Amino acid sequence: MAFALPSSLVSICDKSFIKPSSLTPSTLRFHKLSFIDQSLSNMYIPCAFFYPKVQQRLEDSKNSDELSHIAHLLQTSLSQTLVSYYPYAGKLKDNATVDCNDMGAEFLSVRIKCSMSEILDHPHASLAESIVLPKDLPWANNCEGGNLLVVQVSKFDCGGIAISVCFSHKIGDGCSLLNFLNDWSSVTRDHTTTTLVPSPRFVGDSVFSTKKYGSLITPQILSDLNECVQKRLIFPTDKLDALRAKVAEESGVKNPTRAEVVSALLFKCATKASSSMLPSKLVHFLNIRTMIKPRLPRNAIGNLSSIFSIEATNMQDMELPTLVRNLRKEVEVAYKKDQVEQNELILEVVESMREGKLPFENMDGYENVYTCSNLCKYPYYTVDFGWGRPERVCLGNGPSKNAFFLKDYKAGQGVEARVMLHKQQMSEFERNEELLEFIA
Repeated sequence: MAFALPSSLVSICDKSFIKPSSLTPSTLRFHKLSFIDQSLSNMYIPCAFFYPKVQQRLEDSKNSDELSHIAHLLQTSLSQTLVSYYPYAGKLKDNATVDCNDMGAEFLSVRIKCSMSEILDHPHASLAESIVLPKDLPWANNCEGGNLLVVQVSKFDCGGIAISVCFSHKIGDGCSLLNFLNDWSSVTRDHTTTTLVPSPRFVGDSVFSTKKYGSLITPQILSDLNECVQKRLIFPTDKLDALRAKVAEESGVKNPTRAEVVSALLFKCATKASSSMLPSKLVHFLNIRTMIKPRLPRNAIGNLSSIFSIEATNMQDMELPTLVRNLRKEVEVAYKKDQVEQNELILEVVESMREGKLPFENMDGYENVYTCSNLCKYPYYTVDFGWGRPERVCLGNGPSKNAFFLKDYKAGQGVEARVMLHKQQMSEFERNEELLEFIA
């Protein structure tokens, strides 16, 4: 299709605030943010779920407006879910505290004047998909009084539904978001008054207290989005298997993971596309819930992360087998560390704060620093509100350059990578022959 501007396709039908179905106790009024929480800008984690086949429940009136019915169903279940996820119905009091005042989550109902397939099949999918996210909201530097959770339900002309969620990164990470989505969708599917109340565990500052390092001022993301672009790359299972086999044979690494080989390839190709190639650094984020002793449960909510990194100082370092070998070595080192006392992410934040910089910004001695967030094996494609599994799960356009986001492509069918680079660098990157060999 000839892609129209979102303003010509989207019409907002309703905007409201959804409060928890019961009041938050006064004992839970203030949620303390951890040192890692405070190191993050006031930005969202935006994601969207596309459900092409949505049918009303048999007991619903055939004459009811479908969008209104679906919105009401989601609003009711969201209200119930927010009882347990009460910080997301509040406001940031300052960079250290959430006021859990039950102001509510923002909820928008939208009609989109095209079919879902026109968006999903669009040649510039990452741009087209953003039409189902709240306008100008995803990833933004959200002011301290901004909403901590924004939901949009979008109905297409074909009858398909997209549900998008903008989830404050200040309170939780990608694993926290998945917990929320699973709980909310379960409440929606159950659709009865006997629904079990979700039981997330908000960690707050109990693991990473600010007492040792002091409080932080809210950092601001300064990257010029107009100079950065995002591309969506699909690594199909067959090509990914071939890449893993090739790397295993040449590196000696046993069973290299999908994330290891894909992130190494992206790092290599992005570095080659840069006008200032070396030295460069690749920083991987780690979910440390199972690395902390005692282990944290799956339903722990917070930014529970650390990092490990590899560097490339010469052309030999940029060979794929070398990169994967170094990644494996560094992740093994990370698993042996005390991720509370020796957390590399906290050490990077402290060092950056001392120098008056943002984390990973102009790291000494490195021309380019790339970050990788790995959401592979996070079952986003199992989020079912009662209409089956989503046809596609997408992430919003990010706020910075030199970032890779990896996640499963559909249900285990390869890897989807979202790559954010400077425009000029991207034009070189996407022509790389080695990259083209392994993507769809």
